[in-house]
Amino acid sequence: MADATNSNNVIAQANAVTMTCRPGPRDVEVPPARPGVVIFLHGVNDPGVTYEPIEKGLCQGLNERLSRTDLRPGRYGERFKRAKEAFQTAQKQKRQLGTADADVFYDPDSYEYLRAEIDKETKSVFIPFYWGYRAANSEIAKKGDAGQVVSTDTKGEYVVTRGQYQDKAGNRLDAHFAKEGGFFDNATNNIPDMYGEGFKTGRKEHLVMKAGLSGQYSYIGDSPERRYFVLAAHRLAALISTIRGEQVQGGVKLGDADAANETVTIIAHSQGTLITLLAQALLRQQGHRCADCAIIVDTPYSVRDTDGTKQTPLAMLETFVEIVNEVTKTPYTIPQLADLMFDCERHGGRAGAGWTATQGKRKDKHGNWVTFDERDNRGKVYLYFCPEDTVVGLDSMRGIGTYGMPDELHLEGHKVVPAMDRLKNMRFYQRMWTRLERGSGDGEFQPVLVGTKPGHMVVRDRYQRLAVGPDAGMGLLVGAVSTTSHQRNEMRNINGEQLNPPHAPEMYGGEVVKGGARPGYADRAGEFKPDEVSKNVALGNQSASFKWIVVDRPVVQPDLDTYKAAFNSKSPDEGDHSYNWRALGIMAPYVVEREETPNEARARMETDASARSQNSYHSAILASPENHRWVTAMDVAIGQGAMLDNPQWRDLLIRMADWRLTDQNLTPLKSNPNFGRLSKGVKDLIAATADYYQNGSFPPQVIVPLTPPPLVVDGRKA
Repeated sequence: MADATNSNNVIAQANAVTMTCRPGPRDVEVPPARPGVVIFLHGVNDPGVTYEPIEKGLCQGLNERLSRTDLRPGRYGERFKRAKEAFQTAQKQKRQLGTADADVFYDPDSYEYLRAEIDKETKSVFIPFYWGYRAANSEIAKKGDAGQVVSTDTKGEYVVTRGQYQDKAGNRLDAHFAKEGGFFDNATNNIPDMYGEGFKTGRKEHLVMKAGLSGQYSYIGDSPERRYFVLAAHRLAALISTIRGEQVQGGVKLGDADAANETVTIIAHSQGTLITLLAQALLRQQGHRCADCAIIVDTPYSVRDTDGTKQTPLAMLETFVEIVNEVTKTPYTIPQLADLMFDCERHGGRAGAGWTATQGKRKDKHGNWVTFDERDNRGKVYLYFCPEDTVVGLDSMRGIGTYGMPDELHLEGHKVVPAMDRLKNMRFYQRMWTRLERGSGDGEFQPVLVGTKPGHMVVRDRYQRLAVGPDAGMGLLVGAVSTTSHQRNEMRNINGEQLNPPHAPEMYGGEVVKGGARPGYADRAGEFKPDEVSKNVALGNQSASFKWIVVDRPVVQPDLDTYKAAFNSKSPDEGDHSYNWRALGIMAPYVVEREETPNEARARMETDASARSQNSYHSAILASPENHRWVTAMDVAIGQGAMLDNPQWRDLLIRMADWRLTDQNLTPLKSNPNFGRLSKGVKDLIAATADYYQNGSFPPQVIVPLTPPPLVVDGRKA
């Protein structure tokens, strides 16, 4: 009888002509095995914008670290790019966009950053993890029950703002009544709050919206319960334990490899870092092994007292320490790094001839060969923080993603509690990524390198500004009233291992107008051109302003409904409709104006400088492939990635990592030959996730319990 636990597959094949006296054997090249698995989680209000540069940099960096050449990233948004080209052509030719292209182009949240593996090209360690919020049917704005939505325009039974679906609080929803990563203002800086109610607006938020200070791309409205964060954590925990065969009947054998030994690194950004921490606590509660390595980037997690936080700083610190300790206390050692060496019979091509378990070599940025110390990163947690991150630097957050982990906390009653002084002994490391250069007062300025000799480092030296945000522009005004400045000469223990070569951080990736960082001069934030998701977000923002176009100058009181109906009847494409109309003047001649159509707005925003947004530097670490090539690729754990070497398992795991389980996406997942081997619990979670995404029905507590696991300390303020 065949072994049902064995997942052998053909990894290479070749043909040869049968002949006598053949001069030699027909060699068959066996492809090198993957050195591990890397899962990446985005944050709130994010459809996966930075996945492409991260994967690109990781693949290049791992190739150079391991003396190999074959790791290559997937491609992102390929189908969407074709749909956008078709849209632009249709607009120029004044014809309707085809249905297939329209379904993709008008759904950028799903397609603009969608990853695809290209046959015979993509070979990667990367699994992109997607998560978000789906409105319940009772939360969606409908005819006669629109809540706070001002618009009276409809699409079927639903109320829309410039063609975009809305919830009753006025938040824009995508084509599936969902929001990738949930709403911006629903983020938290601790884990217990993820189990609670959502953000509620107050007088300050209403004034900000009324004055238009939140900008085109941000709407501040009441937010739903945050339990979708908890669902994401359960999904992540299930994915990790499935990768290791713990959620597969009988486990998984892949040739000589046992899935129980898979090496898993999680890289997480923003709110995704809290989901990652919670997932480790869930794995511990379920009796499964945590991820081998976690790299948390720009995290809002805080150990400070803030107005919007219900937890005490001590409770937040204790939760963080408990979870970090669980990840790091017992590093997994199978396979040993020596097993990857070129002269080991079990190496499988995971490393090349230029690599050993203690030392590797690579070319530096000038093309010179350098050696570096190799290290086993299993059982480690890294914090990447950026002192210029104005998002998690908000007073309501005060996240360690901006301020770093201090050596100690100074609490009420003059109580001093060790923080980094405690974590540094638990294989917890932090790296500081700053875009501000430093000088010694002689006019010469140099970047602050990442990966220099470990030790204490000042966050702001005597020549640098203390503010988190820039010196000039709108960012100066916003930062002055919403973020807490750094303290002069405040130190952080930057204990991340020394890198050779160290890396000058590239913090301006994706900017169309590059920001400035030179001390002594006005430092302005760089600017981004809006992507198609952002354009749709702006269109769905009922507080946003768009261009008005003169239509007519009638001499009698105009009937705007008649004008609107006549104009919109010219095209069946709702993107070519004008939703808002107005008449100016109190007597003849009147002026009839219409707001630009969504498609006119999309075209204008492509080139209009006023449509650009300022960089908050919340994703600056992620946006450049070079940062991951030289640093992140050195910090991820290496070992075994056999589950991704198997095409069927790789396909199943990547599909499990995407919560957008429409029928179109669910069918191939369930048709995968390995789906039937998954545990009932994982199958139930997948089915519940699909029901949530399609219908807005949140999973029952038997599948997603809404009680925090024991490692989470719930210490509410008095």
